[in-house]
Amino acid sequence: MFILGVLIAIASAAAFAALGLVTLFGGFRSTQEQIVPGFVPDRAGGAERLLTLGAVWIPVIVVTIFGVYAAYRIIEMVIQAMA
Repeated sequence: MFILGVLIAIASAAAFAALGLVTLFGGFRSTQEQIVPGFVPDRAGGAERLLTLGAVWIPVIVVTIFGVYAAYRIIEMVIQAMA
């Protein structure tokens, strides 16, 4: 049962890390394909561009940090349990 718990914890750590990294990839892709090209027809000013990019990237970075940190803490827990 202990080994099964370790495997489940490692799988959940991989899922959290993957979620964080996929979120980062999605933020990059949406910025390149939708947000930046959308500035051209709207003739957005500097403040509007900054606020738009901030509104997209601040949550993306927070979710990425939390996902990777959760994966780190889960792996740390597994290592401590095995010691």
